Amino acid sequence: MTEAHVGLVGPEAESAAAVVENAGGTATVGDARSVLDDDVDAVAAFTEGALYALVRAGVPAETPVLPLNADPVADAVTPTDRDRALRRLVRGEYEPRERPTIAVEARRETYRALSDVMLATAEAARISEYAIEARGEAGVAPVDAVRADGVAVATPLGSRGYTATADGPTLSPTVDAVTVVPIAPFRVECPNWVVSLPGMLTVERDETDVALLVDDADVGLVQPGAPVDLSYGERVTLAAMTEN
Repeated sequence: MTEAHVGLVGPEAESAAAVVENAGGTATVGDARSVLDDDVDAVAAFTEGALYALVRAGVPAETPVLPLNADPVADAVTPTDRDRALRRLVRGEYEPRERPTIAVEARRETYRALSDVMLATAEAARISEYAIEARGEAGVAPVDAVRADGVAVATPLGSRGYTATADGPTLSPTVDAVTVVPIAPFRVECPNWVVSLPGMLTVERDETDVALLVDDADVGLVQPGAPVDLSYGERVTLAAMTEN
């Protein structure tokens, strides 16, 4: 990538602009949507939240994203390697790694998640009942119904994050599947599941409001019986800084 135009999103964007320009690139600083509207060649996200904001803003698969200080993202760059990684991004010295996203249709809206989608009771210590189903060539197959504080669906990338703390499995990036993990289930034996998409989550009954969370964003409440349809969304390309 020669004279790359790099978008910078997050709290360190202003100071990083000089690094990009000294490496021969052009820097644009702004929020996720304004940077993408500037037709950049690549983007650096300086926090996990900035990375998720870029996904919500519709970063296309052909625009690589450098994740900085975005643990637990597998390809994230540490703060000490920031400037070197930015210079390599300008020069095109990285490995593009496509990561799947989840397209979420709910509340008459469409969202995109890079890490996970969650239905969760909005009030502590209150449970609801959730149904999970998967769809394939053979039709619709109910997976389970569970009373719990919530249920989370994670991509292979997201399986390293919140669902891992709830004893969910960690998926290889090469697996074409998601993990479904009940949060604090109200039964002794409650398995996790690994399923392929498309699928659907439903609130079967609630004892309090149930919120829909897409990555780090609370997008609103879901009513009983209202489907949350899940399918594969457009992939996101991360710029991985492999060793030379």
